[in-house]
Amino acid sequence: MTDAGRSLAPVTVRDARPSDARAISRVARASWTDTYRGILEPAFIEEFLAANYAPEQLATAAERASQRDDTHFLVAVRDGEVVAYAHYGVGPRGPELFRIYADPAHYGTGAGSALLDEIERRIDADAYVLDVHARNQRGRAFYDRRGFVIVGQGSFLDGDLTLRRSLRPRRPALPARTERLTIRELTDADATALHRIYGDAEAMRHVGRTGQSTPDVVSTARVIGFARRHAEHHGFSLWAIDETDGEQVVGVAGLLWVEGHGPEVEAAYLVRRDRWGRGYATEALRETLRIGHDQLGLPRIVALAYPENHASQRVMEKAGMRAEGSVHAYERELTRHVSERPTG
Repeated sequence: MTDAGRSLAPVTVRDARPSDARAISRVARASWTDTYRGILEPAFIEEFLAANYAPEQLATAAERASQRDDTHFLVAVRDGEVVAYAHYGVGPRGPELFRIYADPAHYGTGAGSALLDEIERRIDADAYVLDVHARNQRGRAFYDRRGFVIVGQGSFLDGDLTLRRSLRPRRPALPARTERLTIRELTDADATALHRIYGDAEAMRHVGRTGQSTPDVVSTARVIGFARRHAEHHGFSLWAIDETDGEQVVGVAGLLWVEGHGPEVEAAYLVRRDRWGRGYATEALRETLRIGHDQLGLPRIVALAYPENHASQRVMEKAGMRAEGSVHAYERELTRHVSERPTG
């Protein structure tokens, strides 16, 4: 965190030099101690730092990185001081971010984002991976904001997750048309119409973490901002449902990573209350599943519902999804239905 009222200079990102080794070691020690206190045993932290962050080792790593095109060892510098570092290369899993840490005094000041921006500018890869401990809440929140998703269990520490960042995600061909509906991207101009759905307490009773409506159009507009960011990171997102020969934004449907980071992709849908009973939800869900499987190549898509929301579960079944027990997500126990792309 920064001191209240203290204005910080922007960071400059550059290649690490052997002479930065002691500063990187200092940042590593401060960040590891702050991050893993209460997660890992203090003796393990000390042993790990001694084995992997000796200044001599870091100096050698910086020198080697300077001699290779596929390896980048970077530091973020503010006011002449190294405040964060990142080390990227190609390992057994392909392109990988081996490590990225910031001095706790500079958390939330853009140092980590500046490092990732520079790495992604330099590399020629469609995606890269990294490991993060499942209990490292600060780190996981940072990676969620950057568009990383869970793809498996890490191999270094018990409790590690492997995350992937796609730099060139596949994108659907929109608008898509069904018999009665048009599915398209949401725009800022849709906020007022969208609020007729998100501001309706009855329509939102079984939606999201809270089951509550949004209080005003400004709050509803944040949904559009979220949808835009999700599309930028992942290619797919939440889309508007228009009546082809009627009104615009009579609902929303689309594909989202569960809880923003997966590991599953969910099909989401919501129809304005005065359009209930017309089969729009089933029609939109079928098209959403078709887009996910056929255009985006997603082998498995889930749909989640509150256990008491039997109407939504019937929609999933009418759209061809099968029930598959329940899952804990969005701080709730939810039913889960599944759609799988046919093999061959």
